[in-house]
Amino acid sequence: MNFAIISKLFLQKNRISGFGLTITVLLAFLVLYISIPLIGLAYIGTSTDLLQSLTRPETVNALLLSLGTATISILILSIFGIPLAYALARFHFRFKFILRLVVILPLVLPPLASGAMLLGVFGPYSFLGRIIPLDLTQSVLGIIIAQTYVSSPFIILPSQTAFEAVPEKYEIKARVLGKKKLEVFFRVSIPLAKTGILVGLLMAWIRSIGELGATLMMAYNPHTISIQIFEDNAIGGIKNSVAGIVWVIILSIVAVIIFVLLRRNRNSTFGW
Repeated sequence: MNFAIISKLFLQKNRISGFGLTITVLLAFLVLYISIPLIGLAYIGTSTDLLQSLTRPETVNALLLSLGTATISILILSIFGIPLAYALARFHFRFKFILRLVVILPLVLPPLASGAMLLGVFGPYSFLGRIIPLDLTQSVLGIIIAQTYVSSPFIILPSQTAFEAVPEKYEIKARVLGKKKLEVFFRVSIPLAKTGILVGLLMAWIRSIGELGATLMMAYNPHTISIQIFEDNAIGGIKNSVAGIVWVIILSIVAVIIFVLLRRNRNSTFGW
């Protein structure tokens, strides 16, 4: 076989089809579109004292507050959301479709609309606001209420999908062996669906940290990191808000790394 034939076979093997070329061009445009703001942020950051801005007390306190409240919100969602996801995946009952709509509602509502609705329930002049001797708005509690509401679909929907991917025969076998339903849930269903559940927890946690609209309505003070970015930009422009954005980007990178690690385990579990 001479060199000409070898070259022809190599070009045919590595030739990009029209479809592949189209996908490549679209991908390149999308990556460029996503990267341009990051490049712009890096350029703006060079004209500021980034290290000093990153350690500014207002920014650090807002970041720590967001991390703390988001973690509490996820713990609350774990207690209520995971059993609800299991019920949606396994149980059959009337009006199940309506329950699915209720679960999805916080996902499709504009966050400001969600915050306005929450104010109608937990605001100082609402029924609950008058009878409960706690500050349900303009407080850490208000932040948690907003985050929990907006982030709830991000844990319920992936967890539901994870439970649906678990073959029901394993649960049936465990029941035949004499295990109680609660024991089957914790020792069979959750371990087999753990990847999807963990992905849902991670998504809900990141969504809680980045929440702005509903939190803006429920608790402008104390400032979360998103509200701090909003206020810094309103007062001093984009240069003043670079530090908060950088912190959020760092958290996003960490979340992506965790997500990739979870995805690597998907072949050894039924959860994703």
